[in-house]
Amino acid sequence: MKLNLKKVLFVGVSLVLPLHSLLLPAKLNSANLTNTKDTLQSSRLSFNGRVKSPTAAASSHVWIYTSASAPAYSITTNPLTAGDSLTIGTGSYTVVDVIDSDEFTVTPVLASGDADDTDPIYLKAKPQHVITFNTASAIANGYFRILLPADATTPNDGNPDDQGFDFGGGSITLTPTDATGYTFASTVNAATASGGTGCTSPANYHCFEFHYSGAGGVGTAITLTIGNTNGATTPIAPNTGTSHTEGTADSYTYQVRNYDSNNLLIDQTNGKVALIESVKVTATVDPTITFSIAGRASGTTNCNVSADITTTALSVPFGTMSLNTFVNGAHDLNVSTNADYGYAVTASEDDQLGKDGGTSPFIADTTCDGGGCTQSTAANWATATNNGFGYAIQNVDAATISGTYNGYNEFARTFSAKQFADIAGSETPQTIMSSTTTANSEDVYVCYRLSVGATQEAGDYENQVIYTATSTF
Repeated sequence: MKLNLKKVLFVGVSLVLPLHSLLLPAKLNSANLTNTKDTLQSSRLSFNGRVKSPTAAASSHVWIYTSASAPAYSITTNPLTAGDSLTIGTGSYTVVDVIDSDEFTVTPVLASGDADDTDPIYLKAKPQHVITFNTASAIANGYFRILLPADATTPNDGNPDDQGFDFGGGSITLTPTDATGYTFASTVNAATASGGTGCTSPANYHCFEFHYSGAGGVGTAITLTIGNTNGATTPIAPNTGTSHTEGTADSYTYQVRNYDSNNLLIDQTNGKVALIESVKVTATVDPTITFSIAGRASGTTNCNVSADITTTALSVPFGTMSLNTFVNGAHDLNVSTNADYGYAVTASEDDQLGKDGGTSPFIADTTCDGGGCTQSTAANWATATNNGFGYAIQNVDAATISGTYNGYNEFARTFSAKQFADIAGSETPQTIMSSTTTANSEDVYVCYRLSVGATQEAGDYENQVIYTATSTF
């Protein structure tokens, strides 16, 4: 009967032993730290999936398995989004587009050895941890230990785990913040992967120690940071677990402990962190380009000269010409586009100015002063006896205009003219304004100039000037 009583007493004592006494003895006045939380930079889960055939080297197209094989429990592309950085096989890639639930594309194309069936696919989420709490006791010259949950089998291989945070395969940055009674050391703080020296109990936790000098305090707010915001030297967040449900967080328990200078555990508390897939927000913006031509009034200044005529969106009415006298008019061309790679506007004419729209006789395109201008080369045109038809460009706010004259943009200082490219003469339309990015209401003035001589046959002359705006998406 006494023997049975001893057994009962022994069992009763073992039941009241605190869990942390298995590691270090605790004082009887141990208390819970308060207001404890781990604020993650991001609560996004990592991704751990597998390459599936017909994925092939030299291709950008990736298929994934939709059935799990531990620890690869990521079986849908739903958590991925364009721009994500992935490790596939041993190579580094960027997601270009998610096609459907088991297909996506990447850049660059897959290297040899990274497209084999069941090769791993990792997205390594690396959120910084900012752990805050209030102290429970004034413990002089002690240290805080943070225990983050770790995988039981591969806690430090640098790849996402399904049971906890991976240490990351390298070092971890620790950044404590001094507080009243707590001056943190810069040399003795330590980050140790689960299973490493001094980090074996309790099992399956990474250890992060922050040592301080000072008297400590009661109710002091403490901030301890693990990792950094750019993801380097930061633990890797878990991927989905065995029983994960999309849209429902996986939660993990972490511990915060306060030890004294004799390595005795005085105070501690547990906390929870919850990780979940990121929410993919999508929207479609239709590709657009708008292009308009507006008339300019007589008397307005365009390309450093005053307009003699009023144009409309569809006409340049030079009217009755005086001999060897310039007549000037202008249009305002306006472009907007949301194209990633911008736009280009080209100009051409169907033919030179022909009598009654015919091919002969005609008013020839100008060759400017000294015969220096063509459809592709600009030159100064300041002498009205150098007869012909031509144009110049004044940049209002376009990203780029074409051509130069004496080192200056066209019309920056003189009337620098060109011929319109003659389609009937098999000449190539010329770019007059352009951009390599999106454009919001960019303008140029196209300035028309005409002069005729005494030998020009009487009659009505006309042609068609064609502007084409093209965007590049």
